[in-house]
Amino acid sequence: MNLHDTATSVLSYALQSGLLLVVGLLLPRVIRLRHPRTLLVYWRVLLVVVLLLPLAPLEWARQAPLPYMMLEGLQVEAVVTTALPATLQGLSWQIVFLIAAGVAMLGILRLVLGLGYLNRCRRHAQPLAPTPAPVSKILEKLGLEVPFLVSDRLTAPLTYGWLRPTVLLPGSFCELSPDQQEGVACHELLHVQRRDWPVTLLEEMLRAVVWFHPAVWLILPRIALSREQVVDADTVRLTGKRRQYLDALWRVVCSSQQSVAAMAVPFLGRRDLVDRVARLKKEIPMSKARIVFSVLVLSISLASVGAFGASAFSSHSQPALAISSSSATEQSEGEKPKSSDPKLETTSAESLCDEITHPVVVEKINPKYPPSAREEKVMGMVTVETVINEEGVVEDIQVIESPDDRLSAAAIEAIQQWRFEPALCDGTPVGVYYNLTINFRLQ
Repeated sequence: MNLHDTATSVLSYALQSGLLLVVGLLLPRVIRLRHPRTLLVYWRVLLVVVLLLPLAPLEWARQAPLPYMMLEGLQVEAVVTTALPATLQGLSWQIVFLIAAGVAMLGILRLVLGLGYLNRCRRHAQPLAPTPAPVSKILEKLGLEVPFLVSDRLTAPLTYGWLRPTVLLPGSFCELSPDQQEGVACHELLHVQRRDWPVTLLEEMLRAVVWFHPAVWLILPRIALSREQVVDADTVRLTGKRRQYLDALWRVVCSSQQSVAAMAVPFLGRRDLVDRVARLKKEIPMSKARIVFSVLVLSISLASVGAFGASAFSSHSQPALAISSSSATEQSEGEKPKSSDPKLETTSAESLCDEITHPVVVEKINPKYPPSAREEKVMGMVTVETVINEEGVVEDIQVIESPDDRLSAAAIEAIQQWRFEPALCDGTPVGVYYNLTINFRLQ
């Protein structure tokens, strides 16, 4: 894939991904979907769709065979490409890749440092002893055996670990009322029960690696908020103490003076406090029928937007050049004798063949659509007569028919760089006269 094709594929992906992202973010607001559990699933699906779905047409395009078209009764090969400004040739993709990889490595390093910080907190933490009755009560109610540790390095509770999950608490936990302690413990144990830690770890790794994609910065915070709202609702349902739980939220956020390590599943995030408290204070119930209807609307809408984006922003739907080739079929007076195959004429009078094969293109440089011709919407077919010699090199290019000199020049410039597997006359490479046709069209 050459530079122009690569740039076209990147542009196509960006447009399709951007369209899916914008529509996907607006849809829940339009249909007024406020069910946290449904939103959590939706945001995760949307993230996967935005990141991966636009890649599907590009992969199909790479695997699909070259299309064919009929010209003057012959089946000939056709290629479609997008004409891009020549200034892109100065761009070094290696440098871009190295910069992206370097930033990703910094993000991964940040995660490693966060894990190290949490490990130190766990090593230096002290067991919560004696275990308060509210904590023992909720442990028994959920059927879990999870250690509670108190760390003076933290100012907010958090859950850490997957195989050996641990709840780390700040020293201020002991100052909470029993009801508030029960709410905090229930919240963290629900994170353990739901196995939110490994999921959050994967999300942060994705943020580090795909840091350049707007979707990870716009959707991942919504995933985190919906997850916390789901846990908030379950905590209130299990404890039955909404007011006390709200007080616990407020106490923790007011006492938190430092940021929690990046890899923690925090009990509370300052930026999400307003949304979480609003959800707890005024729950808006949604019936199962409304939820099912919302899911159908979201699914159909995303599928429609994805299909539209694939057709409207595909790299094969931009202003394009269709390139085709055909053999010379006419002989004028004074031309050299043709081979036994009337569709091919060899450049040597001695090359009379029992069997002759057509030359096969192995390297094709796509023409650049002249900007001035594009602006004036000049279109049409440029047909040239060429000689493809025994080494597969194109020689002696002569324009037979063209709607505009600018298109002729662009066609000749590209064809001069083409390379072929030469025609074979009874198994021996031979030069042949060959007509090539390039169809300049704006789609």
